Amino acid sequence: MTRIFGIAVLLVAASALALGQTPEKQTKETKPAAEQVALSSAERELTQVVNNYIDALKSKDMTKLDRIWADDLTSTNARGDVLSKTQRVANIQSGADKFDSIEASDQKIRVYGDTGVVTSLATLKAQYSGQDASGQYRTTQVWVKRSGNWQLVALQMTRIAP
Repeated sequence: MTRIFGIAVLLVAASALALGQTPEKQTKETKPAAEQVALSSAERELTQVVNNYIDALKSKDMTKLDRIWADDLTSTNARGDVLSKTQRVANIQSGADKFDSIEASDQKIRVYGDTGVVTSLATLKAQYSGQDASGQYRTTQVWVKRSGNWQLVALQMTRIAP
């Protein structure tokens, strides 16, 4: 019986290696239940942070945005302009950037330890640099958990042609 169990364990391990599923490459579905719960919790936490970010943009809550945007933020807008945190703050404070509505859909959140990647379809009624920027965008956000708080370190937006 012990020998059969040992052979079964070896076969499972060999199958996993043959499929390229080393522990580092395991997907959420193949991870043990305890790890899935932790990952799901991190995904839920990051989902809430993303929702808070959207609310902060719409309400121009500079206190929240200051906490959410990392000091080393790189934000690439739909025109290809690369903006720092300082530039984003200045644009919102001056009113050059404003968001009347932001709707995120088709959102996918993946967490890799202390890093999260969020992709979504964003429908905006907004202006950037004083010009109408209403429309739909594909967005990619990279978040890093620092000192227990999620911060946005990179944002890239691509406009979807009307």
